[in-house]
Amino acid sequence: MDVYLLPSSTKQSSMDLVKEELFKVWDDESKNRFLFLNPEREELIRTFGVRTSPLLPAWRRYRGSFWDNLHFWALPSTVQERISKKGLIISSLFGLLAPSDLVPPYTVDFKTSFDGKKLGVFWKEKLQNLFGTLLVGKTVLDLLSENHRSVVSFPPNCTVIRFTYIRAGKRVVNPLPHRAYTLRYVAEKDINLNTLEKVNFLDYKVKSIEEKDSTISVIMTSEGQYI
Repeated sequence: MDVYLLPSSTKQSSMDLVKEELFKVWDDESKNRFLFLNPEREELIRTFGVRTSPLLPAWRRYRGSFWDNLHFWALPSTVQERISKKGLIISSLFGLLAPSDLVPPYTVDFKTSFDGKKLGVFWKEKLQNLFGTLLVGKTVLDLLSENHRSVVSFPPNCTVIRFTYIRAGKRVVNPLPHRAYTLRYVAEKDINLNTLEKVNFLDYKVKSIEEKDSTISVIMTSEGQYI
């Protein structure tokens, strides 16, 4: 797979590990992959009074069911590098982030109003052309909630893969931990379109793979023994 679409989170770590100040480092592409979005980001940061320090890599800043179950810090370095390279985090404050980009704590979300519109709408308009470039012709693993997904404009010639989880005969209502386990397996095994049936974790296995238009739906089932 070429791209992993990952969610941000309003639940965030308060750790103070990186002593730098955001405006002093965000012209460094190794710490801020999408630095051309800085003008929009700076306007939002100043409007909402976001403090620009302390900083943490996005994978460490974000908490919650997805990031806590991903256990990024414990993954092999090759897997971390693959997620960092292919991962795109959808953020209400930054628009797009790489998992390794430096991020301060913030509280705004996609429902927060700015300039007469919700931030979800603001970023959808700003990022539409960028997604057309980033995702064109790519195989995309979509691990987003509907809230985050509404920001993304999928070009017609990309292939989108989404997972559905059925536990003990019922669809999982909060799939974020499952998505984290899925990403870990996909990144570790470097899964592609031809090996989707191999994805498994805990007692989940692929039951079926369905394709409609440019979207592939992978249905995973479990007896519900673990999560």
